[in-house]
Amino acid sequence: MSEPKVPASRGTHWPAIVAVAINLAPIIGVAFWGWNAFALIFLYWLENLVIGARTLASMAANATMGGGPGLGIMFYGPAFALHYGLFCLVHGMFVMAMFGNGAWGAGWGDLASAAFALFAKEPNLAAGFASIVFWQVLQFGTFITNGAVNETDQKSLMLSPYPRIVILHLSIIFGGFLLQMLNEPLAGLLVLALLKTAFDVAEAMGKMPDFVAKLKEHAADYGR
Repeated sequence: MSEPKVPASRGTHWPAIVAVAINLAPIIGVAFWGWNAFALIFLYWLENLVIGARTLASMAANATMGGGPGLGIMFYGPAFALHYGLFCLVHGMFVMAMFGNGAWGAGWGDLASAAFALFAKEPNLAAGFASIVFWQVLQFGTFITNGAVNETDQKSLMLSPYPRIVILHLSIIFGGFLLQMLNEPLAGLLVLALLKTAFDVAEAMGKMPDFVAKLKEHAADYGR
């Protein structure tokens, strides 16, 4: 997922295997549980919130364990929560407007009500959400144990989620919009889920497309 990511260990493919296993829940949801485009894309939007929580935890770990400025988290943490929170809010409202069809919550912008209503209607969605949380917890644990917490700074961490989220989720959203126009064929939804899986596997193995890698480098350079 987004940096700090689970590093690919030489001579082993376990990060790719874990990434595939984690992404099985959305694929199963589409193929066997009848998830539509809104359920799938809303689940991927919820992933943004989990990534934000993990990024805040990474920033706090860097401040307390990584030798970074301890008081820096008092500035960078709230700053990240504000601008990333606004980003997720706008993104979520966009998802609701495009795919919600006015059927979720009190209104198209009521994201909390939409989440509760969707989980009530699609209880299997909890399995997909649990897989997302597990993946982020795993990455955070690896960030601590492999020493990456000592090799970055809070500015870089606060910018790290954006390149991956913007590129992947724009692809998913506009792909989902095309599927809505085509009446949501099952094959198309599976393609979206497989696209997400391929993206996560490539990132876990350190083999992201060049333009994504360059965006991450620029974000890290901008943060310093």
